[in-house]
Amino acid sequence: GNAAVAPGCFFVPVAPRLPLQSGVAMRPQVLGGGEAQAIRGPLRPGPVEQSPPRPLSHASALPAAPRSAAADCRGGAGNAVVAMVLDDVCSQTSCKDNLVARYALDLSHDREGCLLVQQVLEQAQSDDTRLAIAESLRGHVWDVVRCPHANHVLQKIIVAVKPSECQFIIDEIAKRGAEALGKLARHKYAYRVLQRMLEQLHQWQMAPLIKRLAADSVALSMHRFGTFIVQHALEYGTEDQQNCIIAQLTTSIPTMSRNNDACMVLDKALVVSSGSSQATLTKAILDSDGSLVDMAHTRRGHVAVISLLQIVGRAALEEAARQLAAKEQSLRGSRFGRSVLNAASPQLGCQATASLPNHSQ
Repeated sequence: GNAAVAPGCFFVPVAPRLPLQSGVAMRPQVLGGGEAQAIRGPLRPGPVEQSPPRPLSHASALPAAPRSAAADCRGGAGNAVVAMVLDDVCSQTSCKDNLVARYALDLSHDREGCLLVQQVLEQAQSDDTRLAIAESLRGHVWDVVRCPHANHVLQKIIVAVKPSECQFIIDEIAKRGAEALGKLARHKYAYRVLQRMLEQLHQWQMAPLIKRLAADSVALSMHRFGTFIVQHALEYGTEDQQNCIIAQLTTSIPTMSRNNDACMVLDKALVVSSGSSQATLTKAILDSDGSLVDMAHTRRGHVAVISLLQIVGRAALEEAARQLAAKEQSLRGSRFGRSVLNAASPQLGCQATASLPNHSQ
């Protein structure tokens, strides 16, 4: 009806309250089992309850480990697997080693996962766990050696297990073809794995690879990463392998003497070689017009020149003195050249350098 309103007041109509209980409200809700079901009853205010994440009680709760590097550090489903494994390892320390070994491939391609795998390799109580981790990488060496994370795991395996257990690494590299080794030696991550192989594996195991390295040793010596591989091959190879590499180096002294990376190889060759091989390399450097002086002007080259002065005989010393004295003025203008002159002065004792004063570096 019409109700009287007092002056100065407003009338606000109010809708009649409707009984909610008489109707049926339908809404979907995800239950713990993961199935959407209809909930009958009134809709009441308040937070919606969500099922907590299901804890991983054992490795069996995880999906099967993938056998490819498609889901590696580049992203993808592998990241989810790695996250689950890392979470489960924190709560299941008793089966940590088995879990890491099972998912070693995915973990190795992850920044945090690779650290966990390396830790297990170091602290494992038996070689069974180490061999299980190595087995998980079998068939994936090419991807592993070039990964910024996984390469560290493979290095650790090479150090931690017997050389015979690492033969699959050599085999997989060899199967990639004649150019594969050169590519790895020039790769910013893979070259580290090759260094560990040269250090740890048997010389007879590495013989086929060193033979290929020797054939490419000049070009590798002038590469920023390849130079370290040639130096390692010289240091850890047999005498015959050293001779084979040095024979290649002597053919390109003029070019190598002007390259800092190559000069490091020449220095290593002079230091680790002996007998006729060392004499051949020394003669090749002294016979190459201007090479000794060129090396004396550079950061890496002057180290090789000083090594040469310390190991050669009297006749070679006199020839070196003659060449250095001829470019004395130029050498004095370079701090590396001055270092060579300072090293030469007390050793040569000949007229060519007897008057050289002692300069600080």
